[in-house]
Amino acid sequence: MELSQSSKNLSLTIGCYTPDSPYGLYHLDLNTKTGQLNAEKLDIQIPNPSYFDINQSQMYVISEVTSANQPKISQYSFQHSLLTKVANLDITGCSPCFVSVNSKYQLATTAQYGSGHIDVYQLDDALVLKQHIQVIDSSTIEESPRVSHAHQALILNHTKTLVSVDLGLDQVSFYPFDQATHLFSIEERQELSLSQGSGPRHLVFTHDEKMGIALCELSEQLVLIHQEHGKWRVSSEQPAFPNTLNGQAAGAIKLSPDERFVYLSGRRQNIISCFELDHQSKVLNYQYSIDCGGNFPRDFAISPSREWLVVVNQNSHNIVSFKRNNADGTLEKTGHSTMVT
Repeated sequence: MELSQSSKNLSLTIGCYTPDSPYGLYHLDLNTKTGQLNAEKLDIQIPNPSYFDINQSQMYVISEVTSANQPKISQYSFQHSLLTKVANLDITGCSPCFVSVNSKYQLATTAQYGSGHIDVYQLDDALVLKQHIQVIDSSTIEESPRVSHAHQALILNHTKTLVSVDLGLDQVSFYPFDQATHLFSIEERQELSLSQGSGPRHLVFTHDEKMGIALCELSEQLVLIHQEHGKWRVSSEQPAFPNTLNGQAAGAIKLSPDERFVYLSGRRQNIISCFELDHQSKVLNYQYSIDCGGNFPRDFAISPSREWLVVVNQNSHNIVSFKRNNADGTLEKTGHSTMVT
């Protein structure tokens, strides 16, 4: 899910699972005066386009299917809700659930939940997918009784480090770039182990990339990490959804553009919770939780202006808009919701 903004409207792109239809991508407009949402199904057939990245009017989308159905990473030119296919490359393994594009280094990464693989792709000067250049098989790097479920893979801007989040192995791995081989080094990686059974799902970084915050799906814990003398360490752990029962289904995590607030979705609790980030003390202070307006909030996005937050509820098939207060980070329901089926 991604938001972009013009003078009058916010444009949203939504990716969905497609059990009954080959069409799973939607374009939505949000009226910035009222919060009203209008949805339009895009005429692109992709099975289970559950995650994508948009960079400079280019959409890079994965198809979350098994290896028997040949998962792909596809690129489309994205202009005024019209998509034109640009490129299409194979993905290693099965059930990819994440894609990220780093335009600075002209690289794209995918994470395969089903098989534990991470793929790295080279882009050309026009940011067109060019070739697959590296695969990291998280399941074979070291012996473990647990099964690898790579859930996120991205590249840090300041250090050109590949970061992977593995929900099955309960770890975050940092792979430095090797200038000699032009690949990410498996031998020189740093592995940061989190609590066993925690199931880290997604990780966000501050702009300076000195601090990160991981949301663990199974333990529903927030884990704050920081870099110290070139090594990553765990700073603290705390409940992501205080005063609620653990539903083992923490969903999305987003850092507000001004880096003051962290928002999380609790899919079983049907809430969005908010924490304030104290950069000096490296502490997350719980602020409040609010009902998501539907069932099973899988993802959400914050507008570039910081004035809107939009939630996608998977099981109730609806999208809900919230007005956001820039000063204190609070959310207010607009009363507007639209169905996507």
